[in-house]
Amino acid sequence: MKVALYIRVSTEEQAQHGYSLAAQEERLRAYAMSQDWKIVKVYRDEGRSAKDLKRDQLQRMLTDLKVGLFEVILVYRLDRLTRSVLDLYELLKIFDQHDVKFKSATEVYDTTTAIGRLFITLVAALAQWERENLAERVKFGMLKKASLGEWMGGIIPYGYAFDGESFRVIKNEADIIKKIFKMGKTKGMEKIASILTKEGYRTKKGFNWSGFAVHYILRNPVYIGIFRYNDGSGKTYQSLEEQRTFKSDLIDPIVTEEEFWDMQKILDNRKHQYGKSLTGKYYFTSVLRCGKCGAYMTGTAYKYKEKNGEITKTKYYRCSNKVRTKGCTMPQIQERRLAEELIRVFDDLTKSWFSKPQAKQIVDLDESAKAAAKKLDKIRKAIDKYKLMFINDLIDIEELNNQLSVLKTQEENSTAELNKQSELKNATELSPQELENLIYHFKSVWDIAEDEERKQLITSIFSEIVIDAKVGSSYGPGTSKHFWLVSAK
Repeated sequence: MKVALYIRVSTEEQAQHGYSLAAQEERLRAYAMSQDWKIVKVYRDEGRSAKDLKRDQLQRMLTDLKVGLFEVILVYRLDRLTRSVLDLYELLKIFDQHDVKFKSATEVYDTTTAIGRLFITLVAALAQWERENLAERVKFGMLKKASLGEWMGGIIPYGYAFDGESFRVIKNEADIIKKIFKMGKTKGMEKIASILTKEGYRTKKGFNWSGFAVHYILRNPVYIGIFRYNDGSGKTYQSLEEQRTFKSDLIDPIVTEEEFWDMQKILDNRKHQYGKSLTGKYYFTSVLRCGKCGAYMTGTAYKYKEKNGEITKTKYYRCSNKVRTKGCTMPQIQERRLAEELIRVFDDLTKSWFSKPQAKQIVDLDESAKAAAKKLDKIRKAIDKYKLMFINDLIDIEELNNQLSVLKTQEENSTAELNKQSELKNATELSPQELENLIYHFKSVWDIAEDEERKQLITSIFSEIVIDAKVGSSYGPGTSKHFWLVSAK
């Protein structure tokens, strides 16, 4: 009879119980010889848990089984094959379908009878209970260590070295972390990764930086001396308030708590629908509104070939409503001209802000958010009403689609407005005095500021800028369009 040997060991079992691959194979070969069986293949899974069937050699064995390579599968013990009752049932089903028997060298099983199946199921259930009980004990022990501020093992965080007792800050890596936190205020994850890689920086393992690696650093509280332990529950990328965190004296902070928590607010704000506009290369995307339909203006760019053959790139803003539905007549506006016009009328836009009572100096974000939520609720009720009218044959499908097309656009704009108000509310607010100083120095700072700094200036001062232009201007970038600033908040 042709037999296949399956052997498996995890690192812990090999160290503690002597279930080495060599020892198992020796016992199985001796057993097969005693039964006068011919060994056709040996499948070895080293350092793999039996909690599931995702094991390379096990899957290869199941593939060979289906083509009739062997008639018997021989293991040292049942738990070498699986520790899950459900997985055992699945394997026995596959064995039966292909008329393959299953044997253990140290336990007596006969899978061809009902009592044999019951016995093997009971043994598998005990093996599963043992594994789950062990997992619970390990989790409890890890949680206890974490609560005491002790290191729970794993990958050493970037920026540190571990000597077995405490962490030591690696200066050059710590400098990169500080650089990442500084860039994170105005740049996205992929942009930061690209800059670090171009400047020759590498991760601890020598790889190029990725957006994932940058994001992980910006979200990791270890850089303010806090460990986290989430029981392997996949909560790492949820807000820190939803995770288990523990202060530790073993590790020195690299950034200040103020820097870290400010960064968490910034990252949380970017989760909203228009979060990309907060880190993009366009100055006005997070605040600019269309004066014709009220929708947000989005950035785009075109490349032109100059007379001398050089290629130049020019940035424009266009109404998002026009892009989606062609339902707006607002033309595209060049960013350079928009910035020039803002500077020209800047004093007129802002001079009245600080002549009002202090309570009115800054937009009442709570009231604005309430108004946006009320408007959104009204639109959604209207959508439900038209759907109900269609169901009751009060309107036809054409009228329903026409109404829903308009209402869906309004719903998107209102949702964007609500998200915007939420971003503004959660963002770090300037005091009236700080805002007044920023406005006073705006023109002089603008001239020497870089793109990211100019964007930060705009978003720090304005929550909304409304522009309008002549109707009938062509949609393409072409000639300059006549436009004007309607209002600003």
